[in-house]
Amino acid sequence: MKKSIQFLLVFLVCSLPTLAGASQITIFDNQKNDSSNTWYNHTGEDQEVEPGAVYNQLWDLEGMFFDGRNLSIVGGWDFINKTDNIGSGDIFISTLGNVIYGESAQPNNFLNYYGYNYVFDVNWDNFNTSTGEGAYTLWKIDKDTKVTLGTGLKTSNPVAYQANNNNGFLVETGTFRYESGLTDAATGFLGGNHYKVSGFDLSNILGPDGSFTAHFTQECGNDSIMGQVPEPATMVLLGMGLLGIGAIGRKLPL
Repeated sequence: MKKSIQFLLVFLVCSLPTLAGASQITIFDNQKNDSSNTWYNHTGEDQEVEPGAVYNQLWDLEGMFFDGRNLSIVGGWDFINKTDNIGSGDIFISTLGNVIYGESAQPNNFLNYYGYNYVFDVNWDNFNTSTGEGAYTLWKIDKDTKVTLGTGLKTSNPVAYQANNNNGFLVETGTFRYESGLTDAATGFLGGNHYKVSGFDLSNILGPDGSFTAHFTQECGNDSIMGQVPEPATMVLLGMGLLGIGAIGRKLPL
């Protein structure tokens, strides 16, 4: 009985999608329509951009990953090198519960009414190519914190933390890593060429249950990516596994 349970638990853990030891936590960003264009209809986010946006691999934000401490983002979008003079936004985090995203994420006087209480203010423009690292500042924010909004689509807001906020409270500073030229096989995504940013440390801001929601978009809002812990699909899989363990316990003697 014990061996059966151990095998099932190992199977469950090994079945979760991973990237270099991190679990994929991507959730649907509520952005799609009924167009026959498949770039608008993938709730898994790979090969998907927002309706009305420029659709190709160049703009495709594909997945968020979490290793229990650090957050990573993978996409066809080059986070460091601007495309059409459009750069990356910041990474917003909520440890409070519900957030506003998708069609509900419209502009609101440049204030953070979206429900995020932390933001990684990422210094994308001063990435150190010699070390392969960049810098970020983690701020605690509230509903009165000023944010910047998308220059194009508005449903991907918020974009970034506005500098010189009077009500932003410094939590810590840190560094992140950047990788380019990643293959489909290395990432598990389609498109032929992928980029990754990693090392955004959440360990000092998470509560006892470790839950959070994360959000990232480009300055134009062409695509957005959302992550959540606990990730719903993971919880469903774990629940099915626990039911299976219960069934085994009822049928097999100890």
